[in-house]
Parts: sequence; structure tokens; C-alpha cells
Amino acid sequence: MSKEMHSTADSVGPQTAGVLEASIASATRGLLDYRRPDGHWVFELEADCTIPAEYVLLGHYLAEPVDATLEAKIANYLRRVQGAHGGWPLVHDGDFDMSASVKAYFALKMIGDSPGAPDMMRAREAIRSRGRSARCPTPARRKAGNRPRALE
Repeated sequence: MSKEMHSTADSVGPQTAGVLEASIASATRGLLDYRRPDGHWVFELEADCTIPAEYVLLGHYLAEPVDATLEAKIANYLRRVQGAHGGWPLVHDGDFDMSASVKAYFALKMIGDSPGAPDMMRAREAIRSRGRSARCPTPARRKAGNRPRALE
């Protein structure tokens, strides 16, 4: 690599460049601390809530045998990642996402959560206040049956 690619002092100033270099070095050390003895890294891979929600919805749609233990774990996960806004985001602590919220809400209903449960009521209000399922992408709207009363 050329010296130009490594030199930040000319473009951001020597003081800022020093802070930048220290930050890069700190991040590098932090990442290297996670490296396994044979040189590889392992990190948890977590999808947004739509993947487990769709798994539940598809299983019920296909009338597959219910794995109650797995569904209980998925329900706990969905409740845990529900946002303060009442719905579900696509990224950790992210903004409300209509499609993710509709999918997670209906997955919890399929698992057996009561529509009167506090987390379900918060979700329903979040979805309704943003235009109900009519404002979500078509696949999620199909799950809701495109019916306003489906969110009850």
C-alpha cells in the first residue's frame, strides 16, 4: 500500500490523526483478543426478529408438528427484543419497523400469547398508531389477512 493510504496527518491534522490512530490500535487489540489459538474468530450471529417469527408462522401455515420448547424460546426472544416503541426493529434498539412488528405480533399469537398481555397490547397500539398492517409490505400484510380486525 502506498504511504498516502496510511497517512492521515495531512488530511485531518496531526492531533486528530493521533486520536484516530490510537482508536484504530485499540479496536485492533480488542478484536485480536477474541481470536482463537488457531487463528479464527467465532461470534454469535443473530438475525432480526423476522427470521424466528417467520419460522413460527411458516410452521403453523404448513401444519407441521409444534415444538413447544422451541416456540417458548422464540416467544421469549421476541418479547425480549420488542422495542420501547412497542414494535420490533430490524436492528438492535432500532426504529419501529411495520413488517417486523406485524410478523412478530402474529408469531406470538400463533405461539399462544394472549392479545390482552401487556407486551401484545403495546405492540397492537404501535402497529395501529402507524397505520395498521395496511402500511406494511405485502408478505406481512398477507399474514395479517389484510383485515383491520386481525390485530385484535
